[in-house]
Amino acid sequence: MQQNIKSKTKKRGLYIVLAFALFIGAPVLSAILVQNFTQWNMTVDEPPVRKIQGADANYDGDNDDTTGYLQVNIGGTIANGDAGDGLGTDTNLSHEEITFSCFTGDRTYYTDVIQLQNTTTTDWNVALTVEDDLQGNPGTEDSFTTTGTADIWMYASNANSIPAVATYPNPTAAVLAPEWNPDFIQLEVLNGDLQVADDAVAAFTIPGGEQRQVALVVDCSDDMAGDTGTGTFRMTVASSPQ
Repeated sequence: MQQNIKSKTKKRGLYIVLAFALFIGAPVLSAILVQNFTQWNMTVDEPPVRKIQGADANYDGDNDDTTGYLQVNIGGTIANGDAGDGLGTDTNLSHEEITFSCFTGDRTYYTDVIQLQNTTTTDWNVALTVEDDLQGNPGTEDSFTTTGTADIWMYASNANSIPAVATYPNPTAAVLAPEWNPDFIQLEVLNGDLQVADDAVAAFTIPGGEQRQVALVVDCSDDMAGDTGTGTFRMTVASSPQ
């Protein structure tokens, strides 16, 4: 009996030693908090790369963005969707809308649709991408009713477009005119469905104070005749300092 008591006493002592060791070895959460304070100031400036209406949008001389074969509305806006996400009130951001005509059986060159102007004195890299917009509207959509076909190419100039580049970016030529960047965006209408064949123009440089010209080339088949639908594509212009 006495031996059992001694054994239990030894076990209790061992448990106490183990518990003490665990307590000493366990990490202790610190109550120390060190704070460092900074001030962040937001200033307002014009965009480093801005879009200007090209001369082809005013081919008829009426300075009207709502009529004609090429309409370039630079003054539009789009909400950023914050209100729908429960983050407060929507902020309206600039949103250009471009409408162009596809003439059945013909190729049409719109060589000066918009101008991309570097408003700074430093070089900026610019990329063009067809993609969904901030509100989730798809990169391409259409309401065509025929089973016609069409091809659409978008080019940016290599050369400074002050004054405007006068040559044509022929997508089927053996050699593209040197004033134009050989990279392009391409869309196709296949069986009446507007699709993306090549969605981006890779980053190119606009030196400080210069401009680059954006052109459209549109081939429209005869079997699009009589179609009263429209095709829409949405493009993001992304810029970053070099």
